[in-house]
Amino acid sequence: MATTDACTGQLITPVSGAGLDAASAPRPYFHPVRTVSGTVLTDVAPADHIHHLGLSIAFSDLNGTNFWGGSTYTPDRGPVVLPNHGRQLAESRPGTGGTGGAGGASGAGGPAGEPGAGGTVLWVSEEGVVLARERRTVRSFTHPVPGTWSLSLDSVMVPAGGIPALEVSSSAVKGRTGAGYGGIFWRFPADCSDTTVLCADGAGEDAAHGSRSSWLAISTVTGGAPATVVLAQGTPARPWFIRAGEYLGAGPAVAWSRKAVADAAHPLHQVLHAVIHDGRVTSPDQALRLLEHHPAANTTKHPDRTP
Repeated sequence: MATTDACTGQLITPVSGAGLDAASAPRPYFHPVRTVSGTVLTDVAPADHIHHLGLSIAFSDLNGTNFWGGSTYTPDRGPVVLPNHGRQLAESRPGTGGTGGAGGASGAGGPAGEPGAGGTVLWVSEEGVVLARERRTVRSFTHPVPGTWSLSLDSVMVPAGGIPALEVSSSAVKGRTGAGYGGIFWRFPADCSDTTVLCADGAGEDAAHGSRSSWLAISTVTGGAPATVVLAQGTPARPWFIRAGEYLGAGPAVAWSRKAVADAAHPLHQVLHAVIHDGRVTSPDQALRLLEHHPAANTTKHPDRTP
């Protein structure tokens, strides 16, 4: 179920991913994700990376299967397209809940802060073996700043029956420097321009890429309008993977420099919080002021915030 604003239409829309080409690693995703004014902040199958799918969860290597789509990085041959693409099947479709966006949006669930609708997602290998079961929950929240709303995506993955453990790898783990992508990933539209990236470690892609900053602010112009997404993680923070030159996309990297291993007793937990804002953010202070009103984000409160 999508969060809906009576004036602007859907703020976030879930898509099953059924019918996608196998090489795109079919999976549930969210698109479009919009600002309150209607600016679209996600892209699906852009020409530069046709396997990028809005806001989704994907790994280039989970127990040897490519759930990211596109090529697979090999230490001896580099990126190679292999017949190793998996797919994610929504056993019950992931949805949204909470109170929705600002400006009168109505949500699918209860009051802000309560769990919203969710779903179970099966991760199936290229050979048809169910490798993992994931519980995915999405919540949306109102925000006191005009033209702003908040979102949280939470994922808990465990091995499926008969699978002893989940091992997440990445191109970086296999030898491709800086390519530690994999996990929750937000692909922005291809027409983004005048992009500014801020984090606790400084400004720009170089400062943010690989940073364990607790927050990341991306301001851009798309569809002729300025917009900002302020992202935050759970604790402890994973390194951020971000591209702002060739294309614009970002997310926490689960296997930045080494494999991540999970089992039934120690699930793989991912969380991403976002504040979606009509307009630019020009300073860390402004980004944190927006983020501190996200009820699910664990951030340091501004010292002079009014209770």
